[in-house]
Amino acid sequence: MLRIFIVFIFLTIGLNAHGQDKWSLQKCVDYALENNLQVKQSGLDVESAEISLFGSKMSTLPNMNGNLGLNTSTGRSIDPFTNTIIDRGINSQNAGLNASLPLFDGGQRYNSIKRDQFGQLAAEKDLESVQNDVTLNVVTFYTNILFNKELLETAKLRLLTTESQENRVEKQVEIGALAQADLLQIRQQKANDELEVVRAENNLEISYLQLKQALQIPADQEFDIEIPELPEPNEGELMESSSNVYQYALQNQPVIKAAEFRKESAMRGIGVARSGYYPSLSLNAGISTNYSSAAPDRFPVLGSENVTIPQEIGYVPLPNGERQPVFDDVTVPSESAENTYWNQLDFNQRRFVGLSLNIPIFNRFQVKNNVQQSIINHKRSEYQLTSAKNQLQQTIEQAYLDVKAAAKSYQALKNSYEAAELSFRNAEQRLELGATDAVEFTQIKNDFERVKSDLIRAKYDYIFKLKVLDFYQGKPLNF
Repeated sequence: MLRIFIVFIFLTIGLNAHGQDKWSLQKCVDYALENNLQVKQSGLDVESAEISLFGSKMSTLPNMNGNLGLNTSTGRSIDPFTNTIIDRGINSQNAGLNASLPLFDGGQRYNSIKRDQFGQLAAEKDLESVQNDVTLNVVTFYTNILFNKELLETAKLRLLTTESQENRVEKQVEIGALAQADLLQIRQQKANDELEVVRAENNLEISYLQLKQALQIPADQEFDIEIPELPEPNEGELMESSSNVYQYALQNQPVIKAAEFRKESAMRGIGVARSGYYPSLSLNAGISTNYSSAAPDRFPVLGSENVTIPQEIGYVPLPNGERQPVFDDVTVPSESAENTYWNQLDFNQRRFVGLSLNIPIFNRFQVKNNVQQSIINHKRSEYQLTSAKNQLQQTIEQAYLDVKAAAKSYQALKNSYEAAELSFRNAEQRLELGATDAVEFTQIKNDFERVKSDLIRAKYDYIFKLKVLDFYQGKPLNF
C-alpha cells in the first residue's frame, strides 16, 4: 500500500510539472501586446484618427436634409395655400428636401483630408512605439527572472557547499584537528548562506510579480517561463558602429516616423486655416410642398392652360320686375382637380436650384489668428522632430557604449572568477588537511561567491543591453 501511495505522489508531481505551461519570451510579448492597457488606449487613438479621416473624405460629398412640419392655428393668420389673411382655424403641413454641394472652398477639404491622413499615420506609428516600449519592458522583466533564477541556484549551491564543509569541520573538531571556533565560524557562514537563499527567493518572486503585472495577469496565477540557452557574451558581436545603428533607426523607428507625420499634418493645417481667406461656392437644390385645410375645393391641374369664359357676376333689375344677369370674362384653368390631400401636395410642389457664393470681408481677424496658430503648431512639430532625433541619437550612443562596457566588464570578471575559483578550491583542500582555519576559508569563499554573483550580474547586464541595441537595429527581441 505504501509503494502505491509513493508511486501516486510521484505521478502527481510529474503531471503538475508537465501540466504547467511555461511561457516563452515570444508568448509573453504577444500576450502583453494583446492585453496591455497602454496598447489598447493607443489603439483607440488610431481608431479616432481613422474616424477623423473618414469624416474629412466624406465632406466632399453633398449633404442632404429633410424637414417635416405640422401646424394648427386659430384667429387671424396667413393661409399657407393662398398667402392671404383669413380669420379661421387652419391645419397645415409642410415637407421639404434640401441638398448642398460645395464646389470651391479655398482648398479646405483637400488640406483637411491630407492633414488627417498624416494624423492617422502618426497615430499608427504611436501605436507601434507603445508596442515597442511594452516589448522592451517584457524583455527587461523576463531577463530579470532569468537573472534571479540563476542567482537563486547559485545561492542554493553555496549553501550546499557550506553544509558539506560544516560536516567536514565538525569531524575534524571531534578528532582535535581544528578548534571549536572554526566550527562556529562555518555555522555562522551557513546562517548567512541561508539568508542569501531567502533573499534570492524573494527577489525571484518580485521579478515574477513584475512580469505578471506587465502581462496584466493575476498575481496568484500559476506562472513560469522557459529557460532559453543563452550564449556567452562576446564583444565581437558589436559589428555595427553607433552611427550606422542611428542611421538605420532614423529611417525605421516609429517615434521618428510619428514626429515626421505630425510635421506634415501641421503643414496641411496651415492650408486649412488659410482657406478662410478665400470665397466659397456651393450648389444648392431642393424640393418642398405643403398642405392647408383652407385650400379651395378645386385647384388647377399642373400643366393645364388657362381659358377665358363668361361668368355671371350679378343681376340688373328690369322695369317689369325681372332681373337681367350680368356676365364678365374671367380666366380659369382648362382642367381642375379635386382638393384631396395627395392632390394638394402634388399641386404645391416647389423646386429650386442655385449657386451660393460666400465672400469673406471682415471676420474679426479670426482667420488671421487661425493661420498664425497653425504656423506656430508647425514650428512646434519641427522642434519636436528635431528633439526626437537628438534623443534617439543620444540613446543609441549611450546604449552602444553600455554594451561595450558591459562586455569588457564581463570579460574582466570572468578572468577574476577563474582566479577566485582556483583560490577557493585550494582553500578547500587546505581546510580539509587542517592547514588553514575557518576564518581564512570563509573569507576566501565569500570573495569567490561575490565574484561569481558579479559575473552572473554582468552576464545578464550585457545580454539585456545588447538586446536594447538589437531593438534599434530592427533585430527580433528573442534569445
